[in-house]
Amino acid sequence: IAEQLGPAVVGISNRDIYTDFFRGQREVETGTGSGVIFDAAGYIVTNNHVVAGASKLIVSLADGRQVEAEIVGTDPRTDLAVIKINANNLTVARFGNSDDLRVGDVAIAIGNPGGAEFARSVTLGIVSGLNRLLVTEEGLQFRLIQTDAAINPGNSGGALVDIKGRVVGINSIKIAREGFEGMGFAIPSNTVQEIVSDLIKYKKVIRPALGVYMIRDVDKELAEYNDLGVDYGVLVDPQPGGPSAEAGMKRYDIIIQVDGKKVTNRYDLQNVVFDKKVGDTISVVVVRNRDKVELSVKLGELAH
Repeated sequence: IAEQLGPAVVGISNRDIYTDFFRGQREVETGTGSGVIFDAAGYIVTNNHVVAGASKLIVSLADGRQVEAEIVGTDPRTDLAVIKINANNLTVARFGNSDDLRVGDVAIAIGNPGGAEFARSVTLGIVSGLNRLLVTEEGLQFRLIQTDAAINPGNSGGALVDIKGRVVGINSIKIAREGFEGMGFAIPSNTVQEIVSDLIKYKKVIRPALGVYMIRDVDKELAEYNDLGVDYGVLVDPQPGGPSAEAGMKRYDIIIQVDGKKVTNRYDLQNVVFDKKVGDTISVVVVRNRDKVELSVKLGELAH
């Protein structure tokens, strides 16, 4: 697996241009990471944080070539990015189906911990957990693969591979706090394929939007204290001029159901909306002043 897939894993050098009073302009490496070639046309998937803020990106190939890359598109929400190089005779990795993974499966991490000096390091472990929840600063949730295959700085954007040599995840983060060992996380390949497809096609990820601010989840304590009439759901405030406001949603409405699916909390709401497409019309049931109101909302596009 290391021999076959190793050349598809590249090193990425994030460089910035600094102006020095004495020496003029000079190039300084501000960070390194890894990437995976997934298309013979030169498309490479990596982490957004690997390429963020770069004035110049240099990709190091297994055969020694160093090629400048351009950013195709980035998605800070999932920490994924696609870059592209113009080069021939590239080794291309195949994606596997991350939904088929089971806890205990062999997991192989390939990447460049510490930069070019340790390029294409291979570490072995198992899938330690599935569907581990990562919540972004914006309150969006994503599910990650947990592994104990060693993931170190510079491994970001590298491949997590199954026993058949298929990429089942893109290594993203690890817990590096004292007392923690062997807790690395990868973005599942099925999520990765959806994201990179949009990045290549649209230069961004197209996500549907309900057009609401999620104030908080409703629980029993909040329901009893405010006599809400329902002890679950999401308390919302529709964005002015957004899809929900246009459909008649009001401030402090409680969303309890979307297209027949019960909405217990904001994560349920995100999941059911993200399963739809921009332009879809959905049925939303809200509780307003203890009464149920059904609204028809045409989904917009989530702003970037």
